[in-house]
Amino acid sequence: MRKQIVWIAVFLALLLVPALKLEGYYYRTLSMIFLWIGLASAWNLTSGFTGYIDFGAVAYFGIGNYATALLMTKAGLPFFPAVVISGLLSGAIAIFIGKHTMKLRGAYFGIATLAFAEAVSQIVLEFDRTFHITLFEGSHGITLPIAHDETFFYYTFLVVVGLIVFVVFLTDRNKFGYALKAIKEAENSAELAGINTQRSKVSVYAVTGVMIGVLGGINAYWLTYISPLDVFSVTHTIHMIIMALFGGIGTVFGPVIGAVVLSIANETIGASLLYTYLLMLGVILLVVVIFVPSGFIGLLSFRRFRK
Repeated sequence: MRKQIVWIAVFLALLLVPALKLEGYYYRTLSMIFLWIGLASAWNLTSGFTGYIDFGAVAYFGIGNYATALLMTKAGLPFFPAVVISGLLSGAIAIFIGKHTMKLRGAYFGIATLAFAEAVSQIVLEFDRTFHITLFEGSHGITLPIAHDETFFYYTFLVVVGLIVFVVFLTDRNKFGYALKAIKEAENSAELAGINTQRSKVSVYAVTGVMIGVLGGINAYWLTYISPLDVFSVTHTIHMIIMALFGGIGTVFGPVIGAVVLSIANETIGASLLYTYLLMLGVILLVVVIFVPSGFIGLLSFRRFRK
């Protein structure tokens, strides 16, 4: 209970940050950290709880980006309705993809989701040239209107990410979450115990799709310009995975810690020493996987147990 109180206090404190009248750089940096917390937590909800490692999560991020951009620029919808529709669209696509890919296990699932993400990226990139119409704008990308200041996006990211972490928290402690963990530990045994494993997997995959799609929609309006090579980059998925692993995969607050630490590292090191940062990510991944598979949260729990 004490841990939850601390996180609630942190969230409330973050709500008061704009009262400090900080420079725009700090709001942009914090918004970026919130975005990665949301992406890592959403990815963890499926992959961390079920053990099905998704290498195609960036597909829903890109879909959310492009759906919001098209709804705002082509259909003239306001930002919030466009983001909600984008999230629901991402979730609907996740249901369709999940029904087929969630029948696969191990590396086959990972390969299938990675192939799906690459396929969506190529569709967006080549659609206009193939069908001779102007929709996705190909490699030129789409420019969105500029209408809000940095504090608007700060609060938008903070509230949405707070809801995502809260959903993960509730899932971790209810019957549905226990079913997902049973699937991770022994899927065949879970089926014998009466759990509809396929429905559970597809359901959580759809929720993850909605979350990532909404974050993608906010990202599009925040950046005001998107292109397929950026929003569908597999690097985004790799960052989600490393952040969740670093903090503690399958935990509630592990991905939060991983996202905060690695986002700050990216901002301070990656901007000036890109290759050093990429090397650091590789080393972190190796160390975590080999020596601390339970991540930072697991390491803290182990040290507390030793005491």
